[in-house]
Amino acid sequence: MLKAVDRINISVERGTSFALAGESGSGKTTLARLILLLEKVTGGSIFLEGKDLGLFTRQDIRWYRTRVCAVFQDAAGSLNPRMRIRDIVAEPIEVQQADMPRRVVDAKTEEMLQLVGLDSGVMNNYPHELSGGQKQRVAIARAMILRPSLVILDEPVSALDVSIRAQVLNLLADIQEKLGLTYFIISHDLATVGHVSKRIGIMYLGRIVEMGDTDEVFSNPLHPYTRALFAAIPQPDPRRIKEKASLSGEIGSALNLPQGCRFHPRCEYAGPGCQENEPSLQEVSAIHAVACQKINV
Repeated sequence: MLKAVDRINISVERGTSFALAGESGSGKTTLARLILLLEKVTGGSIFLEGKDLGLFTRQDIRWYRTRVCAVFQDAAGSLNPRMRIRDIVAEPIEVQQADMPRRVVDAKTEEMLQLVGLDSGVMNNYPHELSGGQKQRVAIARAMILRPSLVILDEPVSALDVSIRAQVLNLLADIQEKLGLTYFIISHDLATVGHVSKRIGIMYLGRIVEMGDTDEVFSNPLHPYTRALFAAIPQPDPRRIKEKASLSGEIGSALNLPQGCRFHPRCEYAGPGCQENEPSLQEVSAIHAVACQKINV
């Protein structure tokens, strides 16, 4: 049986940011789709503000759509090319609060565009008339206009030029502070999530293999997979000695999981015990947990 996400236990404090990192195919986006109610939960529970999503009525789901919004990786693909920017940003209000006067909707739209650093002059433009960075700002404005409590950021800057990624990340941090938002960030880029998250989880084949405060995990990565991800981060230092590649092969299939530790076929430290027993996530300190039998390697 396929388990794209297996025995995940994550809690995110209100007003903070939690990042989930790992290779493509590790289950990150599936988890996001579960939170967004785009996939059905087949086991376990998801709670928002103390409410169990599995018990939601149709009215509860409508309320939930106002509390949880998303910013997707491909802004160009998530914006309707036939709609003007004013209508794209205002659409969540028109769906959830259809009786709101148009002048009020326009005022809120203009306010949100200004918040993300766009002039109100773009309201009558179409998406193809904007740059990639501007489109992403429009997508952010649309997600924030209902003032949700939780925002899912799925690879929010990976499709942008390197030169403007920092601008968008700083923008997201500023908006979070101003609106008191909670972020759930998905990325394969550790360098990105390190700047915007308070806590981080490293995911591999549907399981969390390491989790803790971002500063702690970055300064003291314990799982061999986490170390391999850090070793792969490009460093703009010509004097840096390239580390020996510690990760070979590709991530496995969730349809054919290896026995024991899911990472052992690619782990240079794997021993007989790793092939027999699947480790659980164990605390090594109050702010750090790892799922590995050989954390002293």
